[in-house]
Amino acid sequence: MRVELASEPISPDRDNLDWAGATPATAVVLDGLTEGPATGCVHGTAWYVSRLGSRLLAYADSERELAECLADAITAVARLHEDTCDLAHPGTPCTTVTMIRRRGRLTDYLVLADSPLVLDIGGTPKVVLDESEKAVSARIGRPPNATPEQLKVFIAEQQKFRNVDGGYWVAQVDPEAGHHALRGTVEDARGALLTSDGAALLVTDFGLRSWEQLLQTGYADGPQAIIDETRRAESSDPDRTRWARAKVSDDATAVVCRWP
Repeated sequence: MRVELASEPISPDRDNLDWAGATPATAVVLDGLTEGPATGCVHGTAWYVSRLGSRLLAYADSERELAECLADAITAVARLHEDTCDLAHPGTPCTTVTMIRRRGRLTDYLVLADSPLVLDIGGTPKVVLDESEKAVSARIGRPPNATPEQLKVFIAEQQKFRNVDGGYWVAQVDPEAGHHALRGTVEDARGALLTSDGAALLVTDFGLRSWEQLLQTGYADGPQAIIDETRRAESSDPDRTRWARAKVSDDATAVVCRWP
């Protein structure tokens, strides 16, 4: 499997809460959730995603289902900081998970929360995107173009619906999250594009590209081209008047995978 990867934080002076990695058979993208100032964890989200991602790559090097690999990774990382941090705190670091694993002619996939996967299966690509968080946000009324104070209040309310039935699931402390992910296997895929939501805005929020066009941009020009185009769109709308969104820009990560 040939893999190209690009990832950028919101700005050079900020931690990148995304994480991406790959082996010859597996690719993973994580998008750590932005939390309020209180999290109960002394390490932070960037620490969490790096530990979870590295374990996901290691555990996926097996014949086990990806949901089981994710459950084990969540448990292993929880053990790393259960003695130093309050893992019962609702703001404990958490993340989306998008991953694929190549097995001969088969490609296994898992998508937990809103980091999209685009699978090149010939013709119209197969798009896998968990929109349960978006449904929860609409239900509780996410304020458009929120101020920092409004966003803090919204996040506190949103946390009440996290990793509970009828809400939305992310990787955090409960290993059961792996079994709430969208997952499956496709045959004879030719490639895949994995992104954080910040690198999918050209499709999901801005409407400037289709999924097929985003995939082809990744193929032709590489993942950095997707991020560069996203940054140009964001900077063209600094007041968020054309596209209402929580932040002017976001961490952005894209991974392009291709195989014969």
